[in-house]
Amino acid sequence: MPPTFLFCLDMDVPEPYAYLGTMGIDLGRILHGEQHFTYHHPVHAGDWLRFESVISDIYARKGGALEFVVRDTAVSRPEGSPVADLRSVIAVRNAAGVKT
Repeated sequence: MPPTFLFCLDMDVPEPYAYLGTMGIDLGRILHGEQHFTYHHPVHAGDWLRFESVISDIYARKGGALEFVVRDTAVSRPEGSPVADLRSVIAVRNAAGVKT
C-alpha cells in the first residue's frame, strides 16, 4: 500500500468533512494544514479495517485569523490490534483575518 493510502480510505465516505459542518465551519474557508502517519503493522489487500476518529485539539493563530482543527484517527483490525494512527490538521480562515 502507498504510504498515504489509509488517509484515502478514511476519506472514502459520502461526506468526509461532515464533522466540520457539524462544528459550524464553512467548508469554503478551509485549507489542508498537515498530515501525519504512524504505522504499527502492514496493511494488505483484503484486510478489514476500523477507523475511529476524534477531534483532539482546536487552536488559533494570527490573532484568531486562523483556527486549526486537529483530527486523530486510530486504524485497527476488527479484533482491535492497531494498524496505524493518522493525524490531519485543517486550517480555517476566519473573516476576522480578511482585509477589505
